[in-house]
Amino acid sequence: MQLAESFVYKLRPMTHYSNDDDKKAAVLDRRTFFIGTASALALGTTACGGGGGSSAGVPQAAGVAVLPQPAASDAGQLPAAAPAAQPAAAAPAAVTERQPASVTGVFRHPGLLVTEPDFARIRELIKTGQQPWTDWYKKLCADKFSILETRPYPLAGVYRQDGSKNNLYVDIWRAWSLALRWKLSGDDRFADKAAEFLDAWADTLKEIGTVPPGSTAHDDHTFILMAGMQGHQFAQIGEILRTYPGWPRDKLKRFQDMLMTVCAPISSWFLSEGRMGSHANWDMASMVGAMAIGIFCDNAELYRLACDSYAANNRGKLRNFGNGSALHGVYYMHPGHFGQWEESGRDQGHATLGMSLGGDVMEMAWNQGDDLYGLYNNRFLSAAEYVARTNLQDENGKPYVMPYVLEQNPTAPHTSQWTEVAFGPTPDGKYIGFGRNCWEPIFNHYVNRLGIAAPNVARMVPYCEAKYGGSSDDIWWPTLIHRRVPYAGSMKPPSGLTGYLNDGRVLLSWWGSVGATSYVVQCGSSASGPFTTVATVAADQLLTYTDAPSSGTWFYQVIAQGPGAPGTGSDIVRVAVPGELCFRMPLDGASGLVPTGTLLRPDGTTTVVEGKLVDGVTWGEGRNKDKAPMFDGKSSGIQLPAGLFSNLDDFTVSIWAYANGYRWDTCILFAGTDANSALGIAPQAGRGGLRFGIFGATGNDARALEGPSALPTRRWVHVAYTQEGTTGRLYLDGVEVANADYMTLTPRQVGDQVTFLGRNWAHPAFNGRLQDFRIYVGALSAVEIAALAKSD
Repeated sequence: MQLAESFVYKLRPMTHYSNDDDKKAAVLDRRTFFIGTASALALGTTACGGGGGSSAGVPQAAGVAVLPQPAASDAGQLPAAAPAAQPAAAAPAAVTERQPASVTGVFRHPGLLVTEPDFARIRELIKTGQQPWTDWYKKLCADKFSILETRPYPLAGVYRQDGSKNNLYVDIWRAWSLALRWKLSGDDRFADKAAEFLDAWADTLKEIGTVPPGSTAHDDHTFILMAGMQGHQFAQIGEILRTYPGWPRDKLKRFQDMLMTVCAPISSWFLSEGRMGSHANWDMASMVGAMAIGIFCDNAELYRLACDSYAANNRGKLRNFGNGSALHGVYYMHPGHFGQWEESGRDQGHATLGMSLGGDVMEMAWNQGDDLYGLYNNRFLSAAEYVARTNLQDENGKPYVMPYVLEQNPTAPHTSQWTEVAFGPTPDGKYIGFGRNCWEPIFNHYVNRLGIAAPNVARMVPYCEAKYGGSSDDIWWPTLIHRRVPYAGSMKPPSGLTGYLNDGRVLLSWWGSVGATSYVVQCGSSASGPFTTVATVAADQLLTYTDAPSSGTWFYQVIAQGPGAPGTGSDIVRVAVPGELCFRMPLDGASGLVPTGTLLRPDGTTTVVEGKLVDGVTWGEGRNKDKAPMFDGKSSGIQLPAGLFSNLDDFTVSIWAYANGYRWDTCILFAGTDANSALGIAPQAGRGGLRFGIFGATGNDARALEGPSALPTRRWVHVAYTQEGTTGRLYLDGVEVANADYMTLTPRQVGDQVTFLGRNWAHPAFNGRLQDFRIYVGALSAVEIAALAKSD
């Protein structure tokens, strides 16, 4: 199933693909202003000329997606608006479809990591002696944690900084192993023993914390991790045993009540606060706990909170999202759909824990009909491929050179920054991949269930398989419960093709197909062809290509090669070189009290979009005897729809402004996922000048450039910002007033869930008027900017 590619989260019914399976809220730092946006492209089929960059090896850090942009010769006109074209219906690859639990609030049981059809499939594979299931079942039965000669050791309080946590960990391992033995063998003795463990803890546990009461040790709040991770593990066991008739319903209810009173409130509180100052794993731990307990306890509100927190869905309300959300957890999208994970610059133990928790979140949601796996063009897979490759070696036994954008450490924002050091050899010169067995659900969903190639994850699976448990924070026996038979369907066309104008060239990335040996990149001047081959990329290379065609509008597609390759190619993407006007909102009152603008969609069609007047915007005199929206300097603004910036790497923004006066860090433009990842233009910020900024981690990583003085007052002035590659330029009245070559973040990287004119997330509104707001794909030249500054 495909979800909306713009950063607007919308759950839809999940498609089950056939194979072998059952067909403290952060606010803007008032001392610094920062901003950001994101965009992506998708179409149909094409071919184009002009050589380009090689796809061999791992590319340097760069690149994002591109929206259609205006021709250099006419920097001001969009095609006449036409009814939005309806996308062609995708060929249904699904065999079953149902409403997701996020919509219905009704859950499938058992429906956490292992469903009833999953258990039936595993039992049949064991019965027929299939590997690796048979051997892993034998290991389960022989394991000391699955024997009947044991008893629980419950405690009223469990704390991470003393030995009490081991009671919890060991009893969970035992109860989980016993529940699996019962479900796979049918021997009720194991269910009775597993239920004995759950009953004992339900009757005893009252508190999860960091340090016991009365301790002088430092309370570091890591109880949040334990409440989420171990609450999730407890719920997994309860979800299996709820199908056991011998577990009394009142005992089941008592166990559910314990999870809802001891664990769930901690996870719910943490996610509701949107605590950006923490690492991704804190959010992921809370998500996995809230989701598992929500399903097990039939609590739709808790389940939806977990889904929304991952998807960065604000449901129409301004809220911040933590570093575990899809748009923050993947800090930067490198070419080839390589997603730099927020914990990757820290160490591999933390990076792989994110994969373990994230895989469990994705799989549980999938089993409830919600496709978080596929959200934002398989964004979690992009992180998994990145983290996996950092634990692998090349053919010469050397660690891979990884693309990396410097990122601020959220737990030490003023003292340290993460670097590439974590990816190198250990101090003794050895390079051994981290062995956490976190890859099974990820591998088996994308590769064996859907037929999407995930080469780095696939290499980690056999390496980590022997490490069946990993740590106390992982689910044990992952190969046994998650492994599916290898994908046996027909080879699928490459998917998820994106094309962005990046550093003046066309940057393409796509997802590969299981069984493909190479990919042919084709380009044409029409979506219907003909197409010309411009490159061939081997399947074992990073799936990206950079083209440098001549000026014009070009259409690209990618075709898989290999035995059984389909005759069809990927979807087509459209890219205009050197760019084009993709959005214009005149703000001249011509459309009445509702400001409207024309948006050029990635497929080349146009649509009219409306802005929403917020908190008292009025209309006053414009530049040319027309009207202009007036902002009160308090809270008024115009809210624009999401998706305007979502395809932009190289880009230009242009606007006319009349300032009566201003306060520090007020905004002309603000666009981002939330207050923690955004871009914007401030009339006065930083050292006191006109400022453009973009940031992706609470502002501590802000890239900004600033003019020598603030925005002039009491007259109309033209403001523009352009960015090509990592070079940004800020213009005032057609004259460049600042430039910088370190602008590594782009709109596509920071998202645009929320876009405002005249205000931002936390600071007072702009005091003045605005007109003629434009967004271009591509960086306009100095001559074109000067022409805009002289236009009527």
